Amino acid sequence: MTETPTTTRPDVSDPRVAPPRASAGGDAPDPGRRRPRVAAWLTRILPAAVPGVLMLGIALIQAGRPTLSWDEVTSAEMASRSVPQILATVPNIDAVFGFYYLLLHWWTGLAGTGEVALRLPSIVAMAAGVAVAAELGRRLFTPLAGLVAGLILCVVPNTSRYAAEARPYAFACFFSVLALLLLVEAIRRGGAYRWIAYGLSVLMLGLFHLVALTTLVAHAALVALQPGGRRRRRALVWGGTVLAALLPLAPIARLGLRQQDVQLHWVEPITVRGIAGMPAGIAGSREVAWFLIGMVALVSWRPLRRLVPVALLALGPLTVLAAVSYLVSPMWVARYLLVVLAPVAILAAVALTGGRDGWSRFTVTRVVTVLLVLAAIAVPGQRAVRAQTAKNGPDYRAIATIIGREARPGDVVVYPARNRAIRAGTDHYLAREPVVPADPLVRVPSARTGTLIAEEYPDAAARVAGARRVWLVLGDRVTDPLTIRPELRGMLTGGYRQVDLWQPKRATVALYELRG
Repeated sequence: MTETPTTTRPDVSDPRVAPPRASAGGDAPDPGRRRPRVAAWLTRILPAAVPGVLMLGIALIQAGRPTLSWDEVTSAEMASRSVPQILATVPNIDAVFGFYYLLLHWWTGLAGTGEVALRLPSIVAMAAGVAVAAELGRRLFTPLAGLVAGLILCVVPNTSRYAAEARPYAFACFFSVLALLLLVEAIRRGGAYRWIAYGLSVLMLGLFHLVALTTLVAHAALVALQPGGRRRRRALVWGGTVLAALLPLAPIARLGLRQQDVQLHWVEPITVRGIAGMPAGIAGSREVAWFLIGMVALVSWRPLRRLVPVALLALGPLTVLAAVSYLVSPMWVARYLLVVLAPVAILAAVALTGGRDGWSRFTVTRVVTVLLVLAAIAVPGQRAVRAQTAKNGPDYRAIATIIGREARPGDVVVYPARNRAIRAGTDHYLAREPVVPADPLVRVPSARTGTLIAEEYPDAAARVAGARRVWLVLGDRVTDPLTIRPELRGMLTGGYRQVDLWQPKRATVALYELRG
């Protein structure tokens, strides 16, 4: 794609432009010539490098403070399985995350399963995604627009939250902008290896999150809007590349459709209220979301060839997911739509900078002022995503701390039947405690069942009988803990007494002791 130059100065980022030659006769290099080349190099590098490094630093701040979410607990538990066990599980559940689990299995084998270690791949992926988004803004518009887009992404609360999340969403954000950037280069410069790189980025995007393939709407628009007589040939090359990338994803998509009722049963039907609340859910802050939307509304839509693909990168996933949620099956979930943050930031940056290449005092003052206001608005959201209980699910760390503080040798622990997360989450944190109660009801651990749920013995009362003390752990706050195990009610109310009851976030922990 050919950019319309804003000045008569040649584009030094284009390799087709020859660099200035040294003067003949072995004269020393002219410092006056070297300075523009250094400035041009910095203009190419800094708009992406500054936000990328800044995002890495921001994402690492208190990255290990929030307790693992219930989905992160699943990531940790799956990563601890062997490769054959992971491959045996994905035909039954979580097929769409299988590739991510394999990557995390390899990584945790090197780095361990602490909170920061589990989240570090996503932190790096999100930082890279911010850098690539800034580079996309630079190449489609101006260096200033790219830099501002990257800085906007750095202050959005949910870029920090999902950077520090042991799930594949940060990778989807990265590959969604990388794929469009590589397509821009493939169209602009051609070459088989550029098209192959683009195809691989589409493949990786689908491997990390199939829903993120909705961004291909923007790719189709970019191809269709290209001028020149080779449009049809370029469209055929693009179509063939995308088809080759999607074919390996077909088995995963088929498994995902078969598992949809199991994995998405909790998603509520789409409503007008849900649509209105989606911007806040995506950004992690209602104020930040509507501030950015207000900035985007100020964009001057010229030239369309560069603005339309970026706009469709934001609108395409929203439109497709809304239609699917209304017509087929509910999928209207904020974290599935994080890929729209980067294009929204780019459009906001274009509106703020005017899309013109220039660093006038007025422009810089306006940019700095707006970014400071946006950062101030984002502060509460940034603090919220770093709270100890910011993630979805119970506070497994608090549960394990309570049990670890009070547990004695010979204690046993009982969890709700067929609950995937509460046992895995509590066990994950209990592994750090000096005394770990036995789990007498597990017949076959979840890793060997080919699912996320352990197979239990049917005679729960007989397995627990005789234990000096019994811990009941629930993934909810209830007044009567025995509701999770009605088959134990007679034994625990007759032969035991309730010693204590704790209720950390979204959990209940009860301790029963043998009478006499």
